[in-house]
Amino acid sequence: MATRLAEEASPGVSLEELKRAMAASMEQVDAGPLIDPEDVARAAVFLASDEARYVNGHNLVVDCGFTVGKLFKMPQN
Repeated sequence: MATRLAEEASPGVSLEELKRAMAASMEQVDAGPLIDPEDVARAAVFLASDEARYVNGHNLVVDCGFTVGKLFKMPQN
């Protein structure tokens, strides 16, 4: 998602250029399986359970591994 924060992290690239680059990149990747709302709910239930009592300060990303293996192609200046 192209946001102002993403724009600040990409100096010299406008928000519109960032949006276009992300859209073009998303067309080139196989996004993989879609997340079901139940997947996110199960992660929330886990974090609320006693089994997660030692889990803190962690971002639990529920995205079928998308952020691990998919890279956006940013425009080169």
